[in-house]
Amino acid sequence: MLEDVIFGQITMPGEIVRLIVAFAGVMIATYFDLFNKKNIPDKFLYGFLATAFLVNLVFFQETLFWFSIAVAVFLSAIGYVFYRVGQLGGADIFILASIMLLLPIHPSFTGMSFNMPFIFSVIVFSGVLFALYVMVYFGWKLYEYEAKARLEYLLLFIPYLLFAYVYVNSFLFNPVYFAFVSILLLATMFFMVFRETLLTTLAEELPVTQLEPEDVLALEIMNKDMIERYKIPRLVTQEQIDRLKAEKAPMVWVYTKLPPFIPFILAGMVFALFFARYLLLV
Repeated sequence: MLEDVIFGQITMPGEIVRLIVAFAGVMIATYFDLFNKKNIPDKFLYGFLATAFLVNLVFFQETLFWFSIAVAVFLSAIGYVFYRVGQLGGADIFILASIMLLLPIHPSFTGMSFNMPFIFSVIVFSGVLFALYVMVYFGWKLYEYEAKARLEYLLLFIPYLLFAYVYVNSFLFNPVYFAFVSILLLATMFFMVFRETLLTTLAEELPVTQLEPEDVLALEIMNKDMIERYKIPRLVTQEQIDRLKAEKAPMVWVYTKLPPFIPFILAGMVFALFFARYLLLV
């Protein structure tokens, strides 16, 4: 099935309808993410996923249908792992799965030489745009706060320069790949250099009475003895919140200022439509 999709001459039926539904759904989710305190209604998420499945069923193409289901399940499983450790929002998983069902491959007008899954391009572009945003926005914030840097991590710049020298002079050199890898590596170094200040900037101390389900706790800056005593998890559920209230747990640090990611998914979709072909080596 995989070879048939990637290297076969398969076109996606109902491309225009699929694109309209996908962009409409992600635009609505972006609105909630930006203007509703990152709280996207469950009814909308379930409705979008169900609509994506139905559209995929209406414009049925057997190979693409089962391929989209398989990849959506695979991505959801990986996403759930990241969700449980507080690295990805639950809504993000629904949105990515819905996009995969609606657009299992790139639309025909994108000029791809083979059928790479559309969602992979979206993830690449979204990740790069998010990394750029983090470096620019939080770099300015840290400059205002005169943040202290852990300069020893700047030594990581040496292996990066070695990588750059070898790759630029390689016959495999691709300027797009080089730019993307550079951005991601530099963003990683940026985080490591300013890690402590960044974590404090993104979190605030709240009483347990103000906790909400799916809040991500900043365990890195909390008292370790308190974490063990009250068995405080990274990602809290309503059950755990009730327990912490009953045990009269003290104030906890919560990541309340994490940037929303769904707007970057929307931007990644736009970039994937027009620039995905530059991700290919052929």
